[in-house]
Amino acid sequence: MKVIYARVSTTEQNEIRQLKECDKTFIDRCSGAIPFLDRPQGKKLIAFLKLNPETTTSVKSVDRLGRNTIDILNIVQMFKDNEWNIEIEDLGMNSSSPFFDLMISLMGTLAEHERKTIKERTRQGIEIRKANGGYKGRVKGSKDDRDKILAKHQDIVTCLNRNMPISEISNVTSKTRSTIYKVKNIL
Repeated sequence: MKVIYARVSTTEQNEIRQLKECDKTFIDRCSGAIPFLDRPQGKKLIAFLKLNPETTTSVKSVDRLGRNTIDILNIVQMFKDNEWNIEIEDLGMNSSSPFFDLMISLMGTLAEHERKTIKERTRQGIEIRKANGGYKGRVKGSKDDRDKILAKHQDIVTCLNRNMPISEISNVTSKTRSTIYKVKNIL
């Protein structure tokens, strides 16, 4: 049996490029910063594999597993410990391939670096727009409702539910302490 795990970061993104013919598909729509085991479809995939250990899980690229090297390595190790086969389509490798661990480690590090680069470029773009008067930010006095804030910061909610320290949450999510405290106060 063959299943596909896919992930897109936003609801506007389309997962079609990650899909091909298979027996079952698991698609998460969340940030790659959210640990794999905290994602709804990630959890369902693991539960499915426990019942169907002979299944091969196909993933388009390493960054679909996440954007945190340690989390990626931990999930791949879980697959290996349970003797579940995982293949990374873009690498043309599976967990029994020579140098698989090396490639996963390298590609995981690149995925994490790419996430940091995207965040830095976004910050720089905002600074440039602010300097040119084109970026105003949120209107003073406006308030997001509780559900929107929690939905927007699901990665923080997940970390808080795991009782992680604020400084660690900030490092993992790359979000400010004030945002984390805002979410914590809502919870």
